[in-house]
Amino acid sequence: AVAEHLSQDLPYKLSPDNIYPTLGCTQAIEVILTLLSNPGANILLLRPGFPHYEAQAAFNNLEVHHYDLLPEKGWEVNFDSVEALADKNTVAMVIINPGNPCGSVYSYEHLEKVAKMAKKLGIIVIADEVYDHLAFGSNPFVPVGVFGSIVLRRVVPGWWLGWPVTNDPNGILGHGLYFSFK
Repeated sequence: AVAEHLSQDLPYKLSPDNIYPTLGCTQAIEVILTLLSNPGANILLLRPGFPHYEAQAAFNNLEVHHYDLLPEKGWEVNFDSVEALADKNTVAMVIINPGNPCGSVYSYEHLEKVAKMAKKLGIIVIADEVYDHLAFGSNPFVPVGVFGSIVLRRVVPGWWLGWPVTNDPNGILGHGLYFSFK
């Protein structure tokens, strides 16, 4: 049902094999960061951002590098900051779209630049999209798709259902996710 619902906003159909139900988005963050944890690995977190990423990274011994957002450009990613911080041990970068606490909604063009930067650096983009239903105005929400939660989407406290969604054609994350939930 989640794959079908999320596919409504995409130009392709998600497979249920790419959806991993969790007890809320918090558990999805925990599972993904645990899978990315390797000795010496680091992760790029946005500043300002959601503090649970930093706490979970510390729990998993992932070194944290904070990249800046550009308030004068609608809180877009500062690509110079990302490039300066990334190194051979960087495994991923987190984006939050729509942004919390800044309220930004990234354009398709900006997300395309994020994807190209990640490809160039050889890292995964963790896209936290739990506020995707709160995009208003001239900048429509453009899904990238990783984390979602029904709790924030439908205002149903106590319904602890979240999900990471993978776009993982080589099955690298999916294999680890499968065994994490088994």
